[in-house]
Amino acid sequence: MDEMPANSIADLPAPVTAAKADWLVASHWIGFTPAGDGPDAPGRCQATISSQAGNGYVIEYITLNFGTPKPAYLADPRYLAERAEHAAVAGRLVAVHRLRSSSLSLKSILGDADYERMQDMWDEDGRRRRWSVAFPIVESYEIPTKPLARDVLGPDAMQRVFAHPSATLRPLNDEERRAISSVPILLRPTANAWIGIQADIAAAERSEIETRISRHIDSELGDNAIEGMTKEQWVKVRRRAAWLAQKFIQDRQKAKTLRCDDCSFDPVIRANGTGIKPRSLLDVHHLHPLEEGRRVTTLADFKLLCPTCHRLEHALLRLGSAS
Repeated sequence: MDEMPANSIADLPAPVTAAKADWLVASHWIGFTPAGDGPDAPGRCQATISSQAGNGYVIEYITLNFGTPKPAYLADPRYLAERAEHAAVAGRLVAVHRLRSSSLSLKSILGDADYERMQDMWDEDGRRRRWSVAFPIVESYEIPTKPLARDVLGPDAMQRVFAHPSATLRPLNDEERRAISSVPILLRPTANAWIGIQADIAAAERSEIETRISRHIDSELGDNAIEGMTKEQWVKVRRRAAWLAQKFIQDRQKAKTLRCDDCSFDPVIRANGTGIKPRSLLDVHHLHPLEEGRRVTTLADFKLLCPTCHRLEHALLRLGSAS
């Protein structure tokens, strides 16, 4: 049967490479303040965060303390509401995110007015660059239990990871990854998933995709765009999925692992001497079609199946939907 969507951190397709300490639970972006005043400071900040995150996930921790804005904003209703939100989850692990591989300017995300208001409220040194290097969240999981971080990590890891202020991410070691591996997670819609796949979409639109692959992917994803996505965007998401599926098959051909992932049927052996192309005897199957467009799907979201196993997968899915 298909793999189930991740229900604990251990089920994620990539490791949690780092932690981020925040005042509030992030939903659209995570921001960082560049160190230094030079024009290359934002670029250095982006490079550092990209290196720390790697191709993995970031676990989000809510700090025990909440910042104090400039005096004019101490009675601001938005600030008071945010303080209350913070108090409810202070000291807890709240979410796991995958960030876009490169940052955007926070002003481009918030718009001029909201960005300037944020700097009026929180800027400390007159540079007006607080959290200005922003990484869109392209895949996100809620931690429904929101455990206290000290209960999960233990005192030594808490001291190492969170005891000191940091303007960047906080890399995790293997022991810390083991400690968080059983923490439950729930996939949640990500407003910026579209941003995370734009580069892939451009590559997909430049590529020729095998008609058979496109038909398979279109049938598995369906015609209806997900909520919040235009029909045009959904067409592009489907094309990217087909492009990924084709790349998945090409990688399997290069690795000489062209066989059914469920029953191990080997088309190379079966078609030997017949003139039939072994590839034609296998289908590419999308493991998580309902998550396409809600998170950044990867090559790990596909597998190769013989037609019989493929039909069985879909029959089991229909039974599951009906139950």
